[in-house]
Amino acid sequence: LNHPSIISIYDVGEDYDLTYIAMEFLEGEDLESFCQKDTLLPIRKVIDIMAEAAEALDYAHKRGIIHRDIKPANIMLLKSGHVKVTDFGIAKAMSSSQTKSGIILGTPNYMSPEQINGLPIDGRSDIFSLGVVFFQLLTGDLPFKGRTLTELFYNITQGRHPSARHINPRIPRPCEQIIDKALAKQPGQRFQSASELARYLRLLAKKIDETRARRMDK
Repeated sequence: LNHPSIISIYDVGEDYDLTYIAMEFLEGEDLESFCQKDTLLPIRKVIDIMAEAAEALDYAHKRGIIHRDIKPANIMLLKSGHVKVTDFGIAKAMSSSQTKSGIILGTPNYMSPEQINGLPIDGRSDIFSLGVVFFQLLTGDLPFKGRTLTELFYNITQGRHPSARHINPRIPRPCEQIIDKALAKQPGQRFQSASELARYLRLLAKKIDETRARRMDK
């Protein structure tokens, strides 16, 4: 995959009994650093980050690759301010039999309902996971939690996530609407492509910028 927002892999191979991947060196930190209530990034910046990540995923999806492990630790915020989606370690081609079987892969808190249920998955599963990351970056909290894995899986597949604006009233209503659509239980009710999600995020960013500009003019 050759995209400005996806980490570049230069070489893979084996050296005796060591298997290696050589990839580009990134200067920055992953999004886990910005998921606590006291380290949240500005909302406007979060929107840009999510739009870039969605565009990167759309590029991968159009080439038949699903990431399957989207989480804050796998999205890097570079010193330049741009992002890189990393760690396609469990990514699979959409034609792969493993995406159609009951094998569960991924990080539990960010998994889509269809991943948990062992159903066939497509790019909309990554959109759900990105929705979880978006919620966390804006609120400092996870939308789905559980004291046990069973309780967590039940909440992801059956439970309603809390209102993001209830946790952080500064979140614009359109932001919450985007999160709610991304976190729909049924894939058919989510954004149908990552490019559609990115488009809505870019439109929201533009509206925020226009509103700010009008206030500055007054």
